[in-house]
Amino acid sequence: MSLSKVQASRKALVSAVLALISFGFGILVETLERQQSITGWTLWIDNIAAAFLLGLVVFFYERRRERELVKKLQVIELMNHHVRNALQPIMYVPYSQDQQQQLTAIQDAVRRIDWALREILPGDREAAAQPQRESAA
Repeated sequence: MSLSKVQASRKALVSAVLALISFGFGILVETLERQQSITGWTLWIDNIAAAFLLGLVVFFYERRRERELVKKLQVIELMNHHVRNALQPIMYVPYSQDQQQQLTAIQDAVRRIDWALREILPGDREAAAQPQRESAA
């Protein structure tokens, strides 16, 4: 199973568990309110507190998600910078008459892009290198 499917399954499981916990907690509070004959403003305060708590959970979840998105965008921006810089000399290769110089410029660009892919992109480097070795064989 791929990593993204595992993460999606984990998120779905956590969501379901949190929904069940929230449901159980709500039933417990309702039962206690009925046993204590709580009515009127106290019920309103309880509902407002539950809504506020839910709002906080969503707020912190969205903040975390936004931070993760910003990190991903920063990685993309950095990759874009390095790849564009590595490709810049290739634009001038057609103007060079020396084939060795052309080949060197292209090889250097490939090495720089390869470095950027290995060093900047997050992830498991061993797992990423494994398919390359298998496909090369």
